[in-house]
Amino acid sequence: MSATKKNKGYVGTTVDRLKQKKNNVKKVAFVDFGHRGDTSSDLLQVLKRASVKQQIKKSNVVFLTIGANDLVHVLRTHFLDLKAVYFTEQEHVFNANFNEILEEIRKLNPKTTIYYFGLYNPFEDYMGSSNNKLVDTLKEWNRQSEVTLKKYPQTTFIPTYDIFYGKKRYPFI
Repeated sequence: MSATKKNKGYVGTTVDRLKQKKNNVKKVAFVDFGHRGDTSSDLLQVLKRASVKQQIKKSNVVFLTIGANDLVHVLRTHFLDLKAVYFTEQEHVFNANFNEILEEIRKLNPKTTIYYFGLYNPFEDYMGSSNNKLVDTLKEWNRQSEVTLKKYPQTTFIPTYDIFYGKKRYPFI
């Protein structure tokens, strides 16, 4: 996730709030390895970089915000002919990648806490009747992500779908 001055995203906002907790938190350092548009496959490549491995090895906390662009890939590729099977195929790819991502992070640092921010629907106001299918897909991907996280110690799923549901403006996009 990219953090800008105007819009810092989940992680940037969390870092700012932690820095305000001077009594409880001694030091906060934030390194963002994400790029707008990254998919889970892209993150697997990022995790191969020596500099990234080094940062993960010394981290106390890792925030993951991955998966939305895997879904967007399906929407872009099959926009005029959306079928559930395309989402299911991509879900299998994402699940395999997500598991590999978690394995790699855990291998690099068995003690770090991993927080995964679940998916929400930024297209709620634009998808019309297709929105219901996307909502079901998002809920299933989130459910499966929770199941995967439970296989790893010190991981937490943070739901975001309900935070944004029914909102016209998405503050973290």
